[in-house]
Amino acid sequence: MASEQVQLTILQTNDIHGHVKSTSHWGTDQTHGMARLSNVIKSRRQYDPDLLLFDTGDMLKGSPLTYHYAKYNDHMPNPMIQVMNHLEYDCAAIGEYDFDYGLPFISRAIGRSFFPWLAANVVHKTTKEPYFGFPYATKLVKGVKVAILGLSATRKNGDEPFIFKDILFEDAFVAAKRWIRFIHETESPDLVIVNYHGGFNSLSSRGIDQGEQICSIDGIDILLTAREHTKINESRNGKFVMQSGAYGEVLGEINVSLSRFGSSYKVESIQGSFHEASQSEPDDEIDRLIYFQELETLNWSKRENVSNHFQYMNKDERLIKDWLKDLSLEDYIDFF
Repeated sequence: MASEQVQLTILQTNDIHGHVKSTSHWGTDQTHGMARLSNVIKSRRQYDPDLLLFDTGDMLKGSPLTYHYAKYNDHMPNPMIQVMNHLEYDCAAIGEYDFDYGLPFISRAIGRSFFPWLAANVVHKTTKEPYFGFPYATKLVKGVKVAILGLSATRKNGDEPFIFKDILFEDAFVAAKRWIRFIHETESPDLVIVNYHGGFNSLSSRGIDQGEQICSIDGIDILLTAREHTKINESRNGKFVMQSGAYGEVLGEINVSLSRFGSSYKVESIQGSFHEASQSEPDDEIDRLIYFQELETLNWSKRENVSNHFQYMNKDERLIKDWLKDLSLEDYIDFF
């Protein structure tokens, strides 16, 4: 009865950590950053205007730009959200580092986004309802009903669940089982994607990676992962798994082939690939979008009182101070 073939394209970024410009002072010596990935994304969108674009968490913290914005400029548009809105992201997961500048900061970032941040296991500590309102989303793409469930890595306070202000972090695996069942019972999707800010290394810090457990859940077709800053492009336990490095060094692409059966679709094949940022030039539109925030960050980094600001430094702030030592104008701005 199969009479119609449909091809879907899914793009993934993860663990960007505020990297827009490609500079050796921002945690990697590889060519990287959202300015370069932007041109890749726009090129792929010309090829398939109906593609889906997801981020899998830790977008909002990790560079001098995002540090300066959070500490001094949070009343202005968030530069990373500006980039994501410009590129028309379909949804994002929330990483644990996205919370590091406080709940008001992440709440404002989500409120300024033109897309949902999906976090099924990030719930109100009293009501147990998803704190940011969206546990999952559905998209109708080329007649195919796609369901996307968002999860953040499980966090613990000793043996107890992790509570941050009014937020409780539920076990991601338990939440995934509950919500996947709910999605199939209520939505009858053709394709199910889990956008999970977590990986497979259970010993990593700040969170518990439960990728292997989540791969054991029936009813998942694709598992997007993060946190490990590595490249994964393979099938595990019948699920296609992708993770696209970090810092915007690569863009992940998944191509799904489906066949129509009656009123629904069946997945025939899933394949993945990576696009290297080094193969693209920076997008002038992204440069212009964050130009003034980059310039303010540079000017701030050159002032004498910056070093005084870091007199009580945690590990992340020591890294930022190291980045600021030998910056040149070209590290921040491409003039136009």
